[in-house]
Amino acid sequence: MRTALILAVAASGVFADVAPDPEGTAGVARGRVDIDAPPAVVWAVIRDCRLASRMAPNVESCRVLDRAEDDSWDVREMVVRPPFVPKIRSVFRSEYEPVRRITFRCTGGDVKLCEGEWRLTPLQNGGTRVTYTNRATSPYPIPAMLTREAMKADMTRALKALRRESVAATR
Repeated sequence: MRTALILAVAASGVFADVAPDPEGTAGVARGRVDIDAPPAVVWAVIRDCRLASRMAPNVESCRVLDRAEDDSWDVREMVVRPPFVPKIRSVFRSEYEPVRRITFRCTGGDVKLCEGEWRLTPLQNGGTRVTYTNRATSPYPIPAMLTREAMKADMTRALKALRRESVAATR
């Protein structure tokens, strides 16, 4: 099984895994992708709400509700329409360490627990390694295994989309 995972990562260039949360019903997602674009470009793509529907599956809307004058944090609302369940509204606060790290946590909406971070590490070739972690729960009574599989698939698509949009932004 591990060999299959390594081959899948090698083929797509994306690592994605979701494990059960030791504290309960949440899943803990971890992902990584190397992107052939500088950290400043990747940073701008991650933060651009207008790209959210191209970055994450089923995003219906994204909007900034509040923001610090110095741009050190903001509060966003995201509405997602997943298959087979009603839409999900989440409100989260992100803290910014420019071009290096974004931490986030849910502050309202349907998702009661979500917290994580994006880390951007410059590579010697001028590219960026993006590491993503997220601990989250589903607002619906869905079996944890199905929730984790959906999280993994969504994260894989989002990291591939981040790479695609970041590379496109450099052209």
